[in-house]
This record gives sequence, structure tokens and C-alpha cells, in this order.
Amino acid sequence: MPVIVKGKYIDNKKPLVCVPIVETTKEAILSRTRDLVDSEVEMLEWRADYYEDLSDVEKVKSLLEGMRSLTKDTVLLVTIRSKSQGGLCEFTPQEMSNLLVSMSGVHSADFFDVEFFTFEKPERLIKKLQERGALVITSHHDFQVTPEKEVMMTLLEQMKDGDADIVKLAVMPHEVSDVLNLLEVTDGFHKENPNIPVVTMSMDRLGMISRIAGEIFGSCITFGSVGALSAPGQMPREELERVLSFIHKYYGE
Repeated sequence: MPVIVKGKYIDNKKPLVCVPIVETTKEAILSRTRDLVDSEVEMLEWRADYYEDLSDVEKVKSLLEGMRSLTKDTVLLVTIRSKSQGGLCEFTPQEMSNLLVSMSGVHSADFFDVEFFTFEKPERLIKKLQERGALVITSHHDFQVTPEKEVMMTLLEQMKDGDADIVKLAVMPHEVSDVLNLLEVTDGFHKENPNIPVVTMSMDRLGMISRIAGEIFGSCITFGSVGALSAPGQMPREELERVLSFIHKYYGE
């Protein structure tokens, strides 16, 4: 079953392209948001861990209010990526949880990213965010290796059992077989759980195929850049969208 947000279908067909915002100041973040919305980006990810005033809850909420007025027709994902998961945030899990709940009260974000294995009881945080009207993507990132296939499937299954709306797994490949394993796991998870949208990616240049082949293997969102990257291996948004459209034309309905 697809997740439908602002008229956009997030399912196993043509993946939605999400563009990260990694600016550090309120003015730059709002300016980048405005520019990307004007260029008709489908989905934005605000990487809040880059924001210089992340520790000031009122400033964070004020910024989200400004983003809300700009993203009326654009899907907005808000992410606080911890340092252990490849981001910049060094908050404790409790501090991060409190901030995410405070941010959800602004009713600006369509999605929040929850690092599933960062929290002792992630299900509680997921439920709180959903009760406040947000959707949740549970995620796990391994910037060192690609785990064994059985481990990757277990990670996805555990995140699914947390009752989030979408599950996400990103891993680092060291050889082609790593990429193939990630794609096989994605396909297997999607076939076993057709009603749970899944997002996967194999990072860096070696994993590029995983960012464009989501429609074939079942990954419903892919991340493309406009300027700065938020993870290794992201392709420029316009080129990514052209490739996805080509694949959809000849593979999709």
C-alpha cells in the first residue's frame, strides 16, 4: 500500500527524488528551501544536524514555521542525523527524542527520520510523532561495511516491527557483491512486505546503481543533490530524475 503525501505516491514504482538541505543558518536554509521548491523538487530533506542553532528549541521551531509556509506542495522530511550514524549531532538519545517531539508540534514536517537503533525504545518515539500527525521513516546507516544479507534483512524486519510508515537502510559497499546483496535484500523484503514502503541504498560510487534502480527492486525514495552532498554517492538531482524517467518509461506501467 503506498504512502500518499501532498498528492505524491511513495510506493514501489518510480522513486521519489529527495534533495537534502545542508545549510547552516536560518537565512540560508530558507533561501535554499525557496529555490528548491521553485525548481519543483518533489521532496526535501532538511538535515537539521547541520543547523548552527539546533540546541535552541525556539529557533528550531521558528525555522520550521518558515519552512512550512514554503513547502505547502512539497514533501518535507526532517532529519537529525547523529554523529554515530554519519551526521553532525552529538545530542544524547533523550535530547534528540525531546527535540523531535518538540519539532513535530509545529506541524511543518510531513516525515521525521528516527534512527531506530539509537533509541532504547524507538517505538515510543515513533508513536508520539505519529500521534502529532507526522509520518515516520525509521533508518539505519552503516558507513563502514555492507552487513551479511541475513543481517540486513533482520535490520529491516526489526524496523518494520516498530510500526513506522517507511523503513530505510543505507550501507557502504567494498565490492560489487555488496551492492548485489543489498539489492537482493531490498527485493526480498519488498516481496515479503508489499504494504511497507522501503528505502535502501548502497553508498559511494560503487553503489550508484542502487540509487537509480529502485523501481526494479522496490526502493521508493532516492536522494539526489543540488550542490552539497549529504552522503557519499549522491547523483545530481536533474540527471537522477532523467535516468529514473527513462527506467520508468521502459520498465514501469
